[in-house]
Amino acid sequence: MPKRKDLLVIAAVIAVAAVMLAASRLLPRTKLEDKVAQETLAPDAVTYLDESPAPQQTPEATQAPVQTEAPEASAAPETTEEPEETAAPAATAGKAEAAAGPMPRAQTAEVKGYVVLTVGGRQYGDPIPMDRDKIITIQQEDGKVNKVHITPEKVYMETSTCENQDCVGQGEISLDNYQTRILSTFVICLPNEVTIEMVPVE
Repeated sequence: MPKRKDLLVIAAVIAVAAVMLAASRLLPRTKLEDKVAQETLAPDAVTYLDESPAPQQTPEATQAPVQTEAPEASAAPETTEEPEETAAPAATAGKAEAAAGPMPRAQTAEVKGYVVLTVGGRQYGDPIPMDRDKIITIQQEDGKVNKVHITPEKVYMETSTCENQDCVGQGEISLDNYQTRILSTFVICLPNEVTIEMVPVE
């Protein structure tokens, strides 16, 4: 049977959680129009996780025409008029390959939320759409590193160089659970001064 002191501590924790949840409901909604970047997102900070299959498929696609062009070259000496006709498609095929290139996978049809990152009290880049699977790496000058994983449905702190790892332990903010989380739409890394805020589109 728990002691009376333990019951008081449990009751106090539940009361604090209830107060924080009520306060998060009363806070005003975040407007994306008011979120203007104060620091530019580093160009190499974004890693798209769904791009890796595309470069592997494009070399195979480019190797196939090379193998098929060899028989066309051997068939060309038989008739002198065909090389002129095949020269134009060869040029257009090269242009099509250059235009296509390794393209990222198509974005989701509907963006359901945005992620606002704050570093040291300053907004880090513009709001990031939750349109595909990606990782944002925030690397500060003093060596602190945070990796934020964003998908079309959720966002969470994947890794951090902070000692206590509380931000990683705070779990995911998803479109389904943000109304019941104690920190609502936020994940906070106090030692590195990094804040993740998910802004649902409603």
